[in-house]
Amino acid sequence: MNGTPEPAAEPHNSPSRLGTTAERHATILASVWAALTFLAGALLFLFLHPKGIWALMFVGVTVAVVWLVWNRLLAKVRRRKKLLAAPFPVEWEAVLQRDVAFFRALPDPEKTRFRNELKIFLGEKMVTGIRTTIDTRTKVLVGASAVIPIFGFPSWEWDQINEVLVYPSRFGKDFNLDGDGDGNILGMVGTGAMNRIMILVKPDLIQGFKNTTDKRNVGVHEFAHLVDKSDGVIDGLPAVGLDREAIGPWIELVRRKMQEISDNDSDIHAYALTNEAEFFSVVSEYFFERPGLMKQKHPELFATLQKVFRQDLGSRLQEIRREMTAGPKKFGRNSPCPCGSGKKFKKCCLQKME
Repeated sequence: MNGTPEPAAEPHNSPSRLGTTAERHATILASVWAALTFLAGALLFLFLHPKGIWALMFVGVTVAVVWLVWNRLLAKVRRRKKLLAAPFPVEWEAVLQRDVAFFRALPDPEKTRFRNELKIFLGEKMVTGIRTTIDTRTKVLVGASAVIPIFGFPSWEWDQINEVLVYPSRFGKDFNLDGDGDGNILGMVGTGAMNRIMILVKPDLIQGFKNTTDKRNVGVHEFAHLVDKSDGVIDGLPAVGLDREAIGPWIELVRRKMQEISDNDSDIHAYALTNEAEFFSVVSEYFFERPGLMKQKHPELFATLQKVFRQDLGSRLQEIRREMTAGPKKFGRNSPCPCGSGKKFKKCCLQKME
């Protein structure tokens, strides 16, 4: 896993600065392994003590092996630099401007970092449609769902997921789309044979961003489970944001809030009563969808989640409220394209988005 995320200490408006912590760690690891490989070769040389042409061949092989080790361990860094150097797709920008209120409420430098985080996630993870097509809108909303909950951790690495499967409709516990109609699962983080795989239902994913007032977003919900899994287990105790001293108060807060839900004295969705892990993901949806309302109705929970996610939404409530109240922006076919190209929507990103 990524370990304890480090606070942002560098400007976010430079693409080359995104992921510098991961790049530094990879370089150190490559250096250590290259040095160990060279040392092993040197010791073997002293033990065998080859002569003449054999000595030259041995040195050449040792240098080649050291280079291969170095090159292989830094392959991810090179791929990521290439991703960040590529222009941000205009059709992705159109989706963000139209559908993602969280993005629109960010200041410009943070929007740049959001775009870069999105390029990395979608460049390194697979998004696969199961009996449905992956259009630009769906792909970008999957990526936005991943970026939103970890935006307070600039050095975060999504090591615990490789692929997101997108289903056309809700499904049952056996993942079957051909059941008897009793399937009602909107999303799932896989375990066992499905480890490192997430399932999201396409209509519910889109609806989560389309309706910004219902405190529900299945994409954010499922990726919040993976934030919870930062210590290796999904249990409602996200290790990245809770130090040891905070665990006890968090457990007590969860107990009280679950009791309020059970007593019908809360606006938190009743699905949070399933278990502590689902409680965390349900209130995470609420936190990112309606931060102003949560601050008003659940101030202690709001303050704790700001620490968990390391995101000061309280300082941006006015901008968030404006964007979320406006809802998804509507663009007519002849409107200027939201990507900012200056072209008409129908002549630019419309066909790529739908």
